[in-house]
Amino acid sequence: MFARFGIPQTVISNNGPCYSSQEFRGFSHAWDFEHITSSPLYPQSNSLAEKTVQTVKALMDKAHAQRTDPYLSLLEYRNTPVDGLKSPAQLLMSRCLRSILPITEKQLQPELVCRSTVHSRRQLCQQRQKQYYDRNARTLPALPEGAMVRFQLPTGTWEPATVVEPAGTQRSYNIRTDGGHMLRRNRRHLLQTCESGTSQVLPPNNHQVEPEDTESQTVQQDPAGHTGPKQPPAYTTTRSGRTVKPRDILDL
Repeated sequence: MFARFGIPQTVISNNGPCYSSQEFRGFSHAWDFEHITSSPLYPQSNSLAEKTVQTVKALMDKAHAQRTDPYLSLLEYRNTPVDGLKSPAQLLMSRCLRSILPITEKQLQPELVCRSTVHSRRQLCQQRQKQYYDRNARTLPALPEGAMVRFQLPTGTWEPATVVEPAGTQRSYNIRTDGGHMLRRNRRHLLQTCESGTSQVLPPNNHQVEPEDTESQTVQQDPAGHTGPKQPPAYTTTRSGRTVKPRDILDL
């Protein structure tokens, strides 16, 4: 692929064994291109490749259901204009591809595509997509080094860890677990807590009692006839550091 179309400046991939190996690292160094991996267990950070795989799989399924040649489906896909722009074949090779669909000789002639027009149009499409995505999304605050967090496991549980430093990719951090393992996780999979250490977890019944104010204490009498100062309510602190005040129920 690189020998046919040229060496790209940046290659973005997931963390599969074929891309995280020492051999591929040496290949990227020898061929002089930057290799960036997406956040582990977060396919959305490599959404362009994931969407392409989804499109090609849909084409293969339709071709298999209709018992047609799947390569003709790929040919027509590469020859179809997308999003008001030229087709992928025209953007790459400045010409249409001949397929089994009727086409004139004039349409097969090479035509240079204006790069500035394509770039501005592509930016406009990306801004529109970002506008729709930001309607239900919010920016998560950055995590400082040494912050106590909990990271989400594939099973859905949350384990304590410590932020070591920001990773090389955007919105991802290198964390250290209680077992001493170094992991890289996306910011969406990290929850900042107020724990005093990664090896100490606050029990569910841990609470903090406000200091008593002797001047504002009220005397009440219980049904047995005993009197005493009214105790202030106990505030419960959750694992995330939020203070919860219990309900004050009138004892009749």
